Amino acid sequence: MKLEINNISKDFKSVKALDDISLEFETGKIYALLGRNGAGKSTLMNIITNRIFPNKGTITLDGENVYNNDELMSKIYLMSDDDFFGSINSLQAFKMAKHFDSNFDFNYALDLSKDFELNIKTDVNKLSTGYFSIFKVILAFCSSSNFILFDEPVLGLDAPHRDLFYKLLLSTFLEKQDNVCFVVSTHLIDEISNIAQEAIIINKGKKISQGLVEDLSASVSEVVGSKELVEQATKNAKLLGSTKVGRVYSAFVTGDVEKIEGISINSVDLQRMFIEITKG
Repeated sequence: MKLEINNISKDFKSVKALDDISLEFETGKIYALLGRNGAGKSTLMNIITNRIFPNKGTITLDGENVYNNDELMSKIYLMSDDDFFGSINSLQAFKMAKHFDSNFDFNYALDLSKDFELNIKTDVNKLSTGYFSIFKVILAFCSSSNFILFDEPVLGLDAPHRDLFYKLLLSTFLEKQDNVCFVVSTHLIDEISNIAQEAIIINKGKKISQGLVEDLSASVSEVVGSKELVEQATKNAKLLGSTKVGRVYSAFVTGDVEKIEGISINSVDLQRMFIEITKG
């Protein structure tokens, strides 16, 4: 199955949240959706799930427009920061989810609540930030949808609970394989880069990069040495950013780098690449 975002733009008064953005998600893959605060990630996810509507563009699932189509929308689930549950507790919320989605895995939700140490009798609006995230994560994993979108799923989670989330993400993906697509929007790039197959980077409402995680990382090099030698070595490359500490100059570039004596050429991980292409 393929979910396509076609030339989507969205304005909020004078602010252009999304600017003619096009991309696609396929089942059988885990995507990292990356961007700085205000880049448009949450807006995009809300448009995909019909919570808000674009000024232009379409969202299609296997070629059909998802707008006002309940059957198609049942195949897409968004875990977001919104709280639709008020003063009911987690157990009641799971029962409600089962009522609206007959394939919601209620018993699995109870099992995951034990794994995550979630008190299912505590009102949702009284949960801490971390346990509210856990509650929403459980709803998402127990959903029968094919496209599961996570918006900051590990917000407030401590290290053991984050580790459990990533293990659950990977095990669920391996179990369902071609029937599921996970899209994870997060600021913890180092953590998701070990799991996601593809990364999409958006900045100021535009898609600026998409590809396999290892390919994106390999596309950027850090060239270190004196400024004169580094500039000579990178004259045919595209400069993304640079830093200078004392007499040591570092340039982050894409493209060809000339190997000359007096410089070092280092590989760059996804997080460093993200910082350099979005900071300026």
